[in-house]
Amino acid sequence: MHYVSTRGDKNARAFTDISFTAFAPDGGLWMPDEVPQVTPEKLHTWLGTDYAGLAFEIFHLFAPEIPRRDLWTLCRDVYQPKEYPYRRNPFDAEAVTPVTWLRDGVALLELSNGPTLAFDDLSLRFASLYLQRVLPEEKRPRILLGATSGDMGASAAHHFANLPGVDLVLVSPKDRMSQCQARILYNETAPNVHHLVGEGTFDDCQNLVNRVLADEVFCREHGIGAINSTLWIRIVSHLVYYFWSYLQAVDRVGEEVVYAVPAGNFGNAYAGWLAKRMGLPIMRLIVATNENDTFDRFVRTGVYRPRPSSETIQTTSPSMDISRAANVERFLYSFLNGDSRRVRELMVLLDDTGEFQLSAEEFARLRRSGLSSGSSDHPNRLEIIEEMYLNHHVFVDPHTADALYSGIILHPVGVKTLCLETVQPVKFPRMVRAATGHNPEWPFGYKEPPEIVTPPASHALTQEWLRGAVSEIGR
Repeated sequence: MHYVSTRGDKNARAFTDISFTAFAPDGGLWMPDEVPQVTPEKLHTWLGTDYAGLAFEIFHLFAPEIPRRDLWTLCRDVYQPKEYPYRRNPFDAEAVTPVTWLRDGVALLELSNGPTLAFDDLSLRFASLYLQRVLPEEKRPRILLGATSGDMGASAAHHFANLPGVDLVLVSPKDRMSQCQARILYNETAPNVHHLVGEGTFDDCQNLVNRVLADEVFCREHGIGAINSTLWIRIVSHLVYYFWSYLQAVDRVGEEVVYAVPAGNFGNAYAGWLAKRMGLPIMRLIVATNENDTFDRFVRTGVYRPRPSSETIQTTSPSMDISRAANVERFLYSFLNGDSRRVRELMVLLDDTGEFQLSAEEFARLRRSGLSSGSSDHPNRLEIIEEMYLNHHVFVDPHTADALYSGIILHPVGVKTLCLETVQPVKFPRMVRAATGHNPEWPFGYKEPPEIVTPPASHALTQEWLRGAVSEIGR
């Protein structure tokens, strides 16, 4: 298994070469040179496998150069159920990502039971232990740089805190996350964790960080790697819970299911698309957007036209307040069957004109691909949160409400539908209280983070500011 660029650079790399690298030299994203296939017979052999064992099987497909014993030990230690204790049912002690059925055929896939109450814990705990135990020392970055809308940064800060020889630099937008998100993020103050706050949207922060990460000379000089949703190591981590949840949900291997996924930066959704390409029987993958509905409009029209960052809407599901999702390029590459020339052409159009349009033939294929989408707004989220509480006695967060709205109301298909719960409702108490009249409680045993006494100072988002800050940290 080797990795090539979505834009045509064919200088193949190994998994360990690209683990913390944001971009290929030509500006593309890393992709495997072939998609491993999982046959129904192979799925049958995985029935009854625990989460760690399934993670080992899937990572081995994409990183065969890692010695099997090292990979098994890593997966075993990362995916111990005790590391993800904040599940709805505290007596389900063996579940890493429980499938919680709401009613016949509709379930929540709980992904946010780790230490920062977000799905990012599943991939970033793996990334941290992988860097410490497996990645050769000469390939380890000295600085990890990323942009965060709240949850990813909090998880990265938790799992990389106090890691010798690595500084973590997180750029976040001012006043663009909930208070609970901010408390978990900014209260991580380990000496190697550095919070930089920018005056703008998440898109502004991500664009600025990406320009730095694309500068090979600067990154090489300062030993900079990426910590963001485009890392392939994170995509493979997401794959595991698609396969695991499928095997928990179906009555027989081969039965088709539907997944509904909050859009965000499209890493989670792309992993679902990749699982489908690998052979997992997914009838439909529904990508849920909020009022920032770039991807929904793309699926409906074939035109990808992200809003300018100044027009990105601040909503009550803030982790989805993204106009240009980072992993869409990967989806294009897969959907276009590895046609890197066409991908490069579309991405150049996007950079130069702010949009691109699929051809009539490409759009027709998209509509037949099994990918679907929907969008919802603030009243829709309140309606779903209220309905989940009244009818099923569970609280859900606004991002999960977006997924439930698109997955159940907009696209009822009569088959089992698994909605990905990527963050716990306690992080959004105002929304839950507005919908239900009740405050969600912190999970049993969770230590509530203190209030933020002095929030980090904010700065104008400029190249000079970010490069200067990173250079100073790296000294």
